[in-house]
Amino acid sequence: MQASKSTTYNNTRVDRKLDKEIDKLVGKRFGLLYKLKNGLVGSEPFVIHQWQGDFDFDAESKDYDRKCNIELRPNGIIVHYRKKLSTFIWPIPFHQLTIYKSGEVISIYQNTNFIKMKPMLRRKKLSPFIQKVIDAKAEVSQSGQLH
Repeated sequence: MQASKSTTYNNTRVDRKLDKEIDKLVGKRFGLLYKLKNGLVGSEPFVIHQWQGDFDFDAESKDYDRKCNIELRPNGIIVHYRKKLSTFIWPIPFHQLTIYKSGEVISIYQNTNFIKMKPMLRRKKLSPFIQKVIDAKAEVSQSGQLH
């Protein structure tokens, strides 16, 4: 796996080799103590409305079929989504992650690949989890690690 390439992976079956590569790219999952101290490391559900890259969603599918969640890792994020009966992940290291917000739409970019999504639950302000990701990216950029 190349760290500079935007790639999605089929994660339907357990693959220890893939797990190690993902851990190398975005860090290992946070442990229980970190979760208790810092709160959730997973997002609320989002509905993907637009995309470019390896995603290949059916544009005519229902919102539920284009749902995704984001997992925070020490050195990046993983976007989890499903296509039909398969589960896919899109790991993005912080140094390649760009996030924009315009109205309700949150855009996540890595290189030329992107997804544009809206929270399934309407909010007046930015999702607390997305703000947590932005803060974590800034912290890693400044100190080299997430505390």
